[in-house]
Amino acid sequence: MTSICDTRLLITFWFPPTEETRQKAAKLLQRELSHRLLIPSIVVTEYIKIAGRKIGVEAALNQINVLESRGATIIDVDKEVAVEAGKLLNIHSNVPIADALIAATYNHKSAEYIITEDEHFEELGCKTRWI
Repeated sequence: MTSICDTRLLITFWFPPTEETRQKAAKLLQRELSHRLLIPSIVVTEYIKIAGRKIGVEAALNQINVLESRGATIIDVDKEVAVEAGKLLNIHSNVPIADALIAATYNHKSAEYIITEDEHFEELGCKTRWI
């Protein structure tokens, strides 16, 4: 089972709004790490931008490294993914570029779902799952 991590999962896991949400996110992340969790490199970029402002860039990068050490795989954006994302954006012009890159990664890696609550992914034809 392969899943794709959206930035929203990382933000929710590391900065949960409630203890209940923290527990749910931790349980979900643990399950996904035990299977095959892929983190697109654009998610790393977004996460460092957001978390870096809260805890510092080095601490945010350390959190990404922790996920990698627990089994997550960072997936680079290559030419095929970039081209597919561009094609998606020609059809869905209101979708952010990062979401199109994540959706294209989902397609190229034949993932089962993206872990997110972002509605853009459903618009892009991706199956999603959330805590």
